[in-house]
Amino acid sequence: MEPLFSEKQLQDMSKENIITLIQAMQVHQKKQETEIQLLKEKTKELEFMNALLSDRLALAQRKQFGSSSEKYAEGYEQMDLFNEAEQEADPNAAEPEMEEIHPKSYKRKKPTGKKEEDLSAFETTEVIKHKLEGNDRFCPECGTKYKVVTTETVKYLKFIPARFEVVEETTYVYACPKCGMMKRPQKDPSLLKGSVATPSLVAGIMNAKYVNGMPLARQEREFARYNLNLSTKTMANWIILCAKRYLQPIYDLMREEFLRSRYIHCDETRLQVIDEPEQKGTTQNWMWVYLTDEYSGSPRMVLFQYERTRGGYHPVEFLGDEFRGYLTCDGYQAYRGLPEQITVTGCMAHARRRFDEALTPLKKGFTKEQLKETTAYQAMARIGMLYKIEELIRNQSPEERYAERQKQSKPLLEAFFGWLHTLEGSVNRSSKIGEAVLYALNQEKYLKAYLEDGHLSIDNSAAERAIKNFAIGRRNWLFSKSIKGAEASATVYSITETALLNGLKPYDYVAYILERMKDLGPFPSKEDLQQLLPWSESIPESCRTNRPGAST
Repeated sequence: MEPLFSEKQLQDMSKENIITLIQAMQVHQKKQETEIQLLKEKTKELEFMNALLSDRLALAQRKQFGSSSEKYAEGYEQMDLFNEAEQEADPNAAEPEMEEIHPKSYKRKKPTGKKEEDLSAFETTEVIKHKLEGNDRFCPECGTKYKVVTTETVKYLKFIPARFEVVEETTYVYACPKCGMMKRPQKDPSLLKGSVATPSLVAGIMNAKYVNGMPLARQEREFARYNLNLSTKTMANWIILCAKRYLQPIYDLMREEFLRSRYIHCDETRLQVIDEPEQKGTTQNWMWVYLTDEYSGSPRMVLFQYERTRGGYHPVEFLGDEFRGYLTCDGYQAYRGLPEQITVTGCMAHARRRFDEALTPLKKGFTKEQLKETTAYQAMARIGMLYKIEELIRNQSPEERYAERQKQSKPLLEAFFGWLHTLEGSVNRSSKIGEAVLYALNQEKYLKAYLEDGHLSIDNSAAERAIKNFAIGRRNWLFSKSIKGAEASATVYSITETALLNGLKPYDYVAYILERMKDLGPFPSKEDLQQLLPWSESIPESCRTNRPGAST
């Protein structure tokens, strides 16, 4: 390869030209070093994917041609699910204290008197006293009667399984013996005409399904163990009817309040509805979720909305012309077509997740020191600094958060995207790191938008947390049978998840509003409905939880 400049040309160059040449060579060298590093990362990624595909192929071959025995390879021990208690039991292990029955990361030292505090919310229904009786009350040495000098009290916690009670209601009908005029006493309306359902029973079914993720079929089997024959179909009918008649008015009022907020989140997740017309068995429908978070300055709420598709016109229809403000969401393109009065902000968690995915294949082949030199690790470290700032200013006012972001976050964010732009021409677009870099650059405008207002969040994690209970339930019941069922589920999820966000016990709150709505009749006033909203001060204390963190 011939040199770019001859010896004579180099000797004749001015000092300024030589400096310019050296600077150009340094830039070129830096670019080549970056490309080499990215190629190394790409190689490790391909090795990882090759090993992963090889494992999957071996597993598929084993399933098709191998032994059906459940034995594991030598060196591995299979967990017997039916004998887990006996295998894991340790007679010498200390009895766990109530405060310690948490995941490891939440374990903390038990303060004095914590056990009494743990039990203070429950009624003491049984008191057992151990006293000396008869001759045992006298000292065997001198015959003197013992005197009580102190008492030792220990509390235990009993569990009483669910039980059912029958309420029998008899109405006496009166008649005048002289003129035949008849009269009957006024009685409270029933929840569902001609049904044995009560607010407590329907609330219990809703709580089990929508809060605890227990499908109706499993509830039917559990009820049968208590000698109650209650079919899945009947329970489904109760949910649909009560959601439409009693919970939907609360939902509609929550939506009115929601649209008055200036700071909201949006997300969507898959759902399959069997009875959608002209739909293939593999077609996915969607549950959309809209919410306000802790920074919004509005009442905390979550609104689920069932839609047949994932089209971008759904949030446009839901928000209408009333909402004007900021909407935080992920990078889904449909959100970019919202009206001009809506400012879209991005989700840094989604960008960080892509860099984390790019880092995963490299962990097997690189040392810790080598990992720190990778592009994915450096990106994660830069994003981590932005989250550290958010952690430090979490409890400050919106004005203070805005000021701190301008002072601390903005320079870091500008430097981060400046660095990404230097990589844009070097990354392989088909690699994981290439996908991560290009995703972040495509979202640059939206990822920077949270700097504009202290009410905004750096990411859309609040929406993902709100959708978690729905996702857990979906894994259990897989699909909705009917459109009405999906719409009822959206309503009930909205009520129960909003109750959790406002520190309410979902079962008690749903039972309360079913009872109140039943008594208010078919046309309750808006003033009466406002008293039933999850953030209303009129909600009784019995519906509120006094356990810190119980609403998350």
